[in-house]
Amino acid sequence: MKGDPGAEEIATLHKPLKTTAVSSAEFLYGAKKSGKKKVYDVSEKFLHFFPIVPFDAESAVIYADIASTLSGSGRRISTFDELIAAIALRHDEPLVTRDRHFAAVEGLELISY
Repeated sequence: MKGDPGAEEIATLHKPLKTTAVSSAEFLYGAKKSGKKKVYDVSEKFLHFFPIVPFDAESAVIYADIASTLSGSGRRISTFDELIAAIALRHDEPLVTRDRHFAAVEGLELISY
C-alpha cells in the first residue's frame, strides 16, 4: 500500500485503522507462503500496529445469515470475505476495501479506495 495515494488517504482520514482476525490470518498466510522468513517477521510486526477485531459467537450468527442470503441469491463471495464482512457488521465497523463484491453484503458500510 506504500505509495498508493488512495491507501495513504484512508490511513490519514480513518484512525485508528483496525483489522479482523480473518484478515490477519490471510495476511500472515501470504507472508508465510512467500517462503521468506524476513517477509513473515515484518508482516507479523506490521500487524502489531492495528487492533485486531475478533470473530466471536455473534459474528458466527451474522456470517450464517450472510452466507445463506448470498447463496440463496446465487452471489456467494469467498468464505473468508463473508467472515470478514460478518466481523465488520458485528462490531459496527466500516470495511476498507477495493473488492467491489462486498457490496453484495446488505448493511455493510464500505470505504473504497
